[in-house]
Amino acid sequence: MCGRYALFEQLDEIDHFLGILDRTGEITPNYNVAPTHTMPVVVNSAGRPEMEMMHWGFMGWKPKPGERPFLPVNTRAESISSKAMWKKSLLQRRCLVPMNGFYEWAGSKSNKTPFYIHGTNEPFLVAAGIYSELSPIDGSRSFSVITTSPNKVMENIHDRMPAFLHPSEFADWLKSDHSEEYLSDLLRPYPDDAIEAYRVSKDVGNVRNNHPGLVVKADLF
Repeated sequence: MCGRYALFEQLDEIDHFLGILDRTGEITPNYNVAPTHTMPVVVNSAGRPEMEMMHWGFMGWKPKPGERPFLPVNTRAESISSKAMWKKSLLQRRCLVPMNGFYEWAGSKSNKTPFYIHGTNEPFLVAAGIYSELSPIDGSRSFSVITTSPNKVMENIHDRMPAFLHPSEFADWLKSDHSEEYLSDLLRPYPDDAIEAYRVSKDVGNVRNNHPGLVVKADLF
């Protein structure tokens, strides 16, 4: 699962890392990205990567009047090609979700400890994502982060992790002419030595908290 993440670098640094030439919208540093937030993702626009602001929470269909929309923020890699809600987006509407790192909680329900997980070799982690043309926000689209089984760093924290892509795979994930089998093969656990995890303050559990201290090791408080 991935229910919180952080993205706080400047836009030009994100652009450079992802090879973006054109983008729309502006972002401010967000150390506590939560479901329903509008965040930048990268899509294929006329054959080249372009940044777009989207609602985090995938809207697969319009709810009936009076119904609450179903807006999952994660999609399991193992079932993405077998369920109608996801399959069309896997084949036609894929995106990259940049983040500096993400948060996950471990322990019992009454005493969960938050961890911050970030990359060791690259300035950003980039998750594979899918998006929908629908959104609860007018004039926007919506996205979901794809998750896969954990690597050795994550397995003692949680049984899921985002399906991160290597920079050499970014272009392939966005291209429209790949087979379902090829795409599914990219959705594997990230290498063990490519991420690091450490405990952080429980303040991250409150979405109203949004400051650089959230990504600082807890033993430094």
